[in-house]
Amino acid sequence: MRAAAGDPVRPVVIAYDGSEHARAAVEHAATLLRPCPAVVVCVWAPLALAASAATLGAPPAGARGLDAAARDRAEQLAAEGAELARSAGLAAEPRALQGGAPWRAVVDCARELDAALVITGSRGRSGLAAAVLGSTAQGVLHHARRPVLVVAGS
Repeated sequence: MRAAAGDPVRPVVIAYDGSEHARAAVEHAATLLRPCPAVVVCVWAPLALAASAATLGAPPAGARGLDAAARDRAEQLAAEGAELARSAGLAAEPRALQGGAPWRAVVDCARELDAALVITGSRGRSGLAAAVLGSTAQGVLHHARRPVLVVAGS
């Protein structure tokens, strides 16, 4: 990830959801890439994308409250992941992303930032389940159009 003299260093994008697998991805990325700039992202979906408020029986004000809580949680998780990355040696900043499918939001963010690399954890499945990395890791891997590092879970 080293740029030539005078060239800007492109950031890496790290998908983070607070899970053990996401923490492992941040820590592994830092081991390989420090002091590279990083953007740690957490995706949240507005309630309207998941289901209509009428279907859930929630009044619109209740749906807005749930959306605000989801956004706040994503912001907290992104900040947690960025702090973890900074403590491991990356120059990291948090970013909460609004989106439907998390992989799509991560891929869009990487494109917007012209990221040098996208990093995500996997669920660490074995046997037949290993063929499926997890929907976020699999979506990022197949759609990012840039290098992707998938850190296997334990």
